[in-house]
Amino acid sequence: MTIKLKLEDTLTSAGLSKNALAREAKVRPNLIYDMCEGKTKRLDLETLGKIIDTLNAMTGRSYTLTDVLEYIPAADR
Repeated sequence: MTIKLKLEDTLTSAGLSKNALAREAKVRPNLIYDMCEGKTKRLDLETLGKIIDTLNAMTGRSYTLTDVLEYIPAADR
């Protein structure tokens, strides 16, 4: 099983920068950069919620976990 972070794709399609998201979500920019580069090993659920809420507020769109995370079963790798 693998969990893939899709935040980079989501930001690109929304036309948002990593720095703008970090600033508005009040999280460290390095966290957003690490998430986009697939370097994040652990993620606090409260932080993930803040990121999704901020994406929703900044774009007016309704983002969900599936816009940020993807589950890849072991058989599909």
